[in-house]
Amino acid sequence: MQPRNLANEIPAESVAALMSSVEKHYKTVQRYYKLKKRLLGLSTLYDYDRYAPLFPDLPQCDWETARKTVTESYEAFSPKSGEIVREFFDKRWIDASPRTGKRGGAFSHSAVPGVHPYILMSYEDRLKDVMTLAHELGHGVHASYSRDQSLFNFHGTLPLAELASTFGEMLVFENLVKEASTKDKLALYAEKIEGVFATVFRQAAMFRFEQACHAHRREKGELSPAEFGELWQTNLQAMFGGSVELGEQHSRWWSYVGHFIFAPFYVYAYSFGELLVLSLYQMAKREGPSFAGKYVDLLKLGGSKTPRELMALMDIDLQSRSFWQGGFAAMENLVTEFERLHAEHKG
Repeated sequence: MQPRNLANEIPAESVAALMSSVEKHYKTVQRYYKLKKRLLGLSTLYDYDRYAPLFPDLPQCDWETARKTVTESYEAFSPKSGEIVREFFDKRWIDASPRTGKRGGAFSHSAVPGVHPYILMSYEDRLKDVMTLAHELGHGVHASYSRDQSLFNFHGTLPLAELASTFGEMLVFENLVKEASTKDKLALYAEKIEGVFATVFRQAAMFRFEQACHAHRREKGELSPAEFGELWQTNLQAMFGGSVELGEQHSRWWSYVGHFIFAPFYVYAYSFGELLVLSLYQMAKREGPSFAGKYVDLLKLGGSKTPRELMALMDIDLQSRSFWQGGFAAMENLVTEFERLHAEHKG
């Protein structure tokens, strides 16, 4: 694992602190999925049902409304960031029209500091597309701020690659829920919670699976497919506890994760980045308007410093377990609000 830590410029102690903290909060995952099981009217929630939509008939959001919502969300946080976002729309740097044969997914391409980023996505008027747009524009904002760095320092290391994009999602999410009905808020919170869980907890469980596989190989020799499956089920079930039942077919899902083969120990960076943003967002709400200036200065530095050095500028110690508690508190708050909205909707 050390080669990955060196590439990410993250000390092993920081990774250990992160993973230990994540595992202590698996109960948050279990709390949410127990409630979702009741909402879906199921006696058992299997792995293939855990992403089932609560309300399939969500309202649509056309392109112009999305443009206004996303721009205003960034602008309210930082006028300069809003100006950058507006430029993406005005200068048509976003290819958002669905077309036959167009590649799926979404991507923000920032090749070199001297050329503005481009965004590729397919906007289909769904609320989730609004969040995707907010995410990719966050990447664009980050690249725009760091363009004064050299080619080698333009991009940050992997753990900070999703910093601005995920932060932008939070800005837009809070804007969307302000005006939504209770039913729509429930759907928005469910999607946000499940996305955060997949990024923080599931990736951490996958990291533990990866560690277990390497340990088995060192100590006992090569693993059979059945042994891979057993380690996979054990580590993923630890996250869900009794809230979700992993079927027998789930034991083979490890085989579709290419990261395990082509980018060993890559996945912890997902947990790292998401929790970091959740913690920073909590800090932003505590500090108010003064936070935006520090945050923008951080983005301008690109990859010119290590993650630990960059976070130290925000008075954050990445090796401290207490820092990560801000992110876990944010997740707890999301689940608590979901429970409150459910009670309100039910009543």
